[in-house]
Amino acid sequence: MEIVITALVTLAVLLGLIYVGVQVGAVWASLYPIRIHHFLSPGMMGFKQSNFEVTTADEVVIRGWATKGEGDLVVVCAHGYLVNRSQWVPVAQQLVPKGASMVFFDHRGHGNSGKAKVTLGRDESQDVLAVLKWVRSEFPGKKVAMLASSMGAVASCLATKEPGGEVDALILDGPYRSMKEASDAWWLFLAGAGVAKWMRPTAWIGPWFLGFRPEEIRVDNALAEVGESVPVLFFFGGADPIVPLASAKLLEESVKGPVKAVTFEGSTHGAGCIHYPAIFREELENFLVRHKLL
Repeated sequence: MEIVITALVTLAVLLGLIYVGVQVGAVWASLYPIRIHHFLSPGMMGFKQSNFEVTTADEVVIRGWATKGEGDLVVVCAHGYLVNRSQWVPVAQQLVPKGASMVFFDHRGHGNSGKAKVTLGRDESQDVLAVLKWVRSEFPGKKVAMLASSMGAVASCLATKEPGGEVDALILDGPYRSMKEASDAWWLFLAGAGVAKWMRPTAWIGPWFLGFRPEEIRVDNALAEVGESVPVLFFFGGADPIVPLASAKLLEESVKGPVKAVTFEGSTHGAGCIHYPAIFREELENFLVRHKLL
């Protein structure tokens, strides 16, 4: 009997260690994710494409593409978590022929940009600031609009609070209201309720690896500091667990200037522009024209 009890205790300890190891491994892999290859470029779509490289204030190399248009607007595109600069390239087909220049870049730890811990928007705001500095040098006197998704949208909002982060418009696809809310819903979004239950300890382990508390990052607070002259267009998914409709409403209400929110019924996080491309294109162009940017 004693041998059996010892074996059971050993097995329980072993399983516990494996479980903890899985949690730690999942957090580590989330902060140093695999890189997805570029799958589309402006050059592949027939537009003239140039490469650029900038270095952030915290010394991370950020690489991207630029496509020059004939008009007075530059659209800077920031991608979401786990993708890369290719995410927004299809929008060039709509905006470049209308005169817009477009800038696409890889956030740190993604695509071809430098290796760094991914912080889901906080440190990525430094990427945005570095690219905006380059844009103002390369396109002097032109208006600048951010087109940003999820993590990139959060980074863009946080950047607007910093010197050099000022833009003429924000177009935000699925920005989460707080990093804690997003991280709590991540496994639900990725793998469903069953997996989310078993991966719950990652919410406690994550801050140790991040080096800060996720609840400190509040996008609604950042948006409340954006000037009243900056129009904001939101795109939300009606079935998005990362940005539930109640949080989407709070984000909209935090904006002091002109604001519009478009909700794609039945779409999950960041998928509305794919499920409803005609509506996305129409709302995007109408917004830019309405505010005399395009």
